[in-house]
Amino acid sequence: MSEQRRISVRGDSVERPRKPWTPTIQSLLRHLRRTGQPVPEPLGYDDEHEFVGLVVGDAGDAAWQHQLQTAGVRSAGALLRRIHDAGVTWRRPVDAVWSVPAGQDEVICHGDPQPANFAWTNGRAVGLFDWDAARPGSRLEDVAYALLWLVPVGVEKAELERRGFGSMPDRRARAEAFLDGYGWRDSINVVEVALARHRQAIDEVVVLGRQGHQPHADWIAAGWPERWRSGLARMRSLSDGFDPVIPAR
Repeated sequence: MSEQRRISVRGDSVERPRKPWTPTIQSLLRHLRRTGQPVPEPLGYDDEHEFVGLVVGDAGDAAWQHQLQTAGVRSAGALLRRIHDAGVTWRRPVDAVWSVPAGQDEVICHGDPQPANFAWTNGRAVGLFDWDAARPGSRLEDVAYALLWLVPVGVEKAELERRGFGSMPDRRARAEAFLDGYGWRDSINVVEVALARHRQAIDEVVVLGRQGHQPHADWIAAGWPERWRSGLARMRSLSDGFDPVIPAR
């Protein structure tokens, strides 16, 4: 593991590499904590590292068991909505720096709301961490990325099994559960928005990798962006078998 990628957990705190956007993210986290959101406590930074509090709960590979039922999926949608709404009142620093190109949207997206970045307890999402990819954006950006992982969209059988599914889950029911938890009201084509957000995420990996950030630079060197792009058609074909269009409510 390169020095830039080293993350250490020490008791109830996490030491991570400092990035150009670290001061901005710590300011955001401070605001979200003040509003009662279950995100990492910002504990400061030095020239090389940032320090944040550990969000209690299962995460990483241990997260998969908690999102097998629609109740868990719904809870993730509800938590993401709470955090989005809380971020609207944050006063952004005039010198805010983001890891990827950002717009002027009022919502601050997490940028990577996949199950592994939620903290889970007893089948419920209870926290959200790893905010390096945060940026002003549309609510749809985060909603689409969460749907990509939680429905899931375009996943091979072996990957489904790795995540704990014995067979293909009811993808429409899972999409509806997430959107219901979030309070989404507009019509949405789950497959189209998820694949579009996946393409955007690949492009963001390339931007960060070309700037020398890790692990993105290593992913570029290994050819992963090209493999991910070439797999988009396969992901679309794997998404057949359910109606992905959820009407407005």
